Amino acid sequence: MRVIAKFSLLAAASALAVLAPALAHAAEAATGAPAAPDTVALETITVTAQKTTTSLQKTPIAITALSGDQLGKSDIRTAIDLDKHVPGMTISDGGAFPLNITIRGVGYDGLQNLSAQPGVAFVENGVYIASPVAVVASYLDVGQLEVLRGPQGTVNGQNADGGAINVTTNLPNLDAVHMGMEGSYGSYNYNREVAMLNVPLTPNLAVRFAGQHEGHGGWYYAPNYPGSDHIGDEDAWSVRGTVLWTPTDRLTITAWGELFSNDINGVGAKNMIDPIAGARTTSDDYATPNQTRSRIAATTIAYDLGGATLKSISSYQYAYINNRNSADDLSTAQSLAFYGVKDSIPVHSWELNTVNEEVNLASKPGGRIDWIVGAFAQHTSGNEFVFEVQQGAGLLGTPYTIGYAAAGNPGVYLAQSAAYGLAFASESFAHRSSVAGYGQATWHVTDRLRLTGGLRYSWDKYTAHTAANFSIADLISEFRKVTGKATVEFDVTPGSTLYASFSTGVKPGGANLNTSSTEIPEAFNHEFVRAYEIGIKNELFDRKLRLNLSAFYNDYRNLQADSEDPVPFEGGLTNIPKSKVYGIEGELTWVLPQGWRANLNATGMGSKVLSHVNMLDAWVAQGINRADGGVFVGKDVSDRFAAYFASDVYGNQLGRVPNFSTAATISKATEIADGKLDAAVSANYRSPFWERVYNNPATDRVGSQFMMNVNLHYQPASHPWYVELQVTNLTGSNDIATRYAENFGVGGVFDVYVPPRQVIGRIGVKF
Repeated sequence: MRVIAKFSLLAAASALAVLAPALAHAAEAATGAPAAPDTVALETITVTAQKTTTSLQKTPIAITALSGDQLGKSDIRTAIDLDKHVPGMTISDGGAFPLNITIRGVGYDGLQNLSAQPGVAFVENGVYIASPVAVVASYLDVGQLEVLRGPQGTVNGQNADGGAINVTTNLPNLDAVHMGMEGSYGSYNYNREVAMLNVPLTPNLAVRFAGQHEGHGGWYYAPNYPGSDHIGDEDAWSVRGTVLWTPTDRLTITAWGELFSNDINGVGAKNMIDPIAGARTTSDDYATPNQTRSRIAATTIAYDLGGATLKSISSYQYAYINNRNSADDLSTAQSLAFYGVKDSIPVHSWELNTVNEEVNLASKPGGRIDWIVGAFAQHTSGNEFVFEVQQGAGLLGTPYTIGYAAAGNPGVYLAQSAAYGLAFASESFAHRSSVAGYGQATWHVTDRLRLTGGLRYSWDKYTAHTAANFSIADLISEFRKVTGKATVEFDVTPGSTLYASFSTGVKPGGANLNTSSTEIPEAFNHEFVRAYEIGIKNELFDRKLRLNLSAFYNDYRNLQADSEDPVPFEGGLTNIPKSKVYGIEGELTWVLPQGWRANLNATGMGSKVLSHVNMLDAWVAQGINRADGGVFVGKDVSDRFAAYFASDVYGNQLGRVPNFSTAATISKATEIADGKLDAAVSANYRSPFWERVYNNPATDRVGSQFMMNVNLHYQPASHPWYVELQVTNLTGSNDIATRYAENFGVGGVFDVYVPPRQVIGRIGVKF
């Protein structure tokens, strides 16, 4: 049945893809073809999805490409804002943890695990960004952003089995001095200040500086919070400097450095069981400041060999996150009443240092065969510290000193647990080394037919020295894997290209902090996907209409997901042997007469676990602990074993795979008062979905979401300044954006709501 479903889907998509251009051209002929004279053609978009510059419409990958101007007008300031604009993508805010970016069912379930890797690769200016912490950085002086959907296992490699996000920032300009400044102010004391300066120093040397500060007051009301009655205040800084040097016509050297810093006064989330009234109101009374830091220094050296370009990409990356978490997100009285303890995590910190190097050689476009070969190497060292305290009524308020003597020392752990309620103490020191070699070629068989094939060999080894509560262990996770792709493209008409592809992708395994587990592995396996896709890319009606459609079927092996172990404190990531995700995506851009423009995307998806596999929901496990009188008390462990073997996720849907989502923007450009007014109204809808694979209706169901935004931008014709008015969440929606289930602690479930309505005014100038 699975094979029949797969080929039925692809056959239906093939019929749709073949008919689409024919129907469009028939309509074009019936209407006389030429559009109104005041309708301009669509802009040409080039992308770097395959590490070479190609046309979006002639690249056989499902890609969403957004310019820097589009990011600004669509209020896309960080990665989480992409959630409303990219088909097949769902982004979950884990509160104190990194973002969970999911594309076509592949995401990042190990948010609390240093060794876990995201399934969507993040690449900035050709540099693979190793830490998911850095993904939250603000989009600063961006030229173009590309989201690649589906596994990118050849040129992007591991950690791209779901897709990739490519960000290209603006390079220095050698021709003239440019500068720009912008200031914004709005609801909740929102403020953003941006500045850019481009200076050519010599005819072949230029520098570009960009900086941004962005902050806002908290929109979560917290009457019990110490020192403030609102939480979620953010204070973020981004700075980037770029140098471009072209000492000869053939040699180009680009060096850039980027700093990002974000301080948050309290995590904006609400416990699902919190009785306090108000969607964005929390009874939490435990201070939870959060710090995120990211530093990147990179150099790209490109040399034109004539028929090919040799490129070296080097980087050093530092990422740090330090969270002080309320593991229950409730007032002390409510936490004691429901959980029996006040659960707090005064320390949960990560620190990562990464160096990577990539060398590739790519042919010049225009030949019979376009090709690229390359090699990649990376080493990351890091540490993780976790300290958690659970104090019942008898220990409430007992002072303690943060230290890790109890990690791996049962006697010390038991003594400190009795003295002040120590629940968990761990420290982990880890290293990851990765090496890969890849090659890909496109053969232009005829002017209309192209064949592409690529392979990548990856080796990855993760080692960790971990001490956690009762034991100490040296854990190893290692894999060797070949991934690749095969694609056929055919130009049905000059403006319509049909493609079909088979590709594979891989995400590394890692190690858990469960050195005494019984069912959940100490080291979990790598994740692998086989993806089948068919699509068509159309530019019709004299390039007034762009319509791109794709259908996919992804066959996942060893999908990584969180589970509790029957033994308390021993949960972590495990593997689901077989699962599938399938769907259809579409993107439309239509330039209409009299300055009107329409953008629309829509996705329909389905998913299913195809293997019988036992997993234990942390929320269920903690409920057993409470019912049995506490961890390791009475028949607590035996009841957890019974629940583990009674829970089979076979047939469940995967987490964060909504059955339907869509977004639309209608805009109009109007010449008024010696200037131009751009007005845009956007709306998006997402159907309900399961946040986790457990499909627990009490904890995992996230309801539908509907949002509307308005943007007005006025640019005088004869002046460099502009003004803008932006209204986000126009209807004042109180929809839940994410329902995050804590894997450890008391197993709380927390709701993160969409940001409230904000009205923002903006003024800027560009020279």
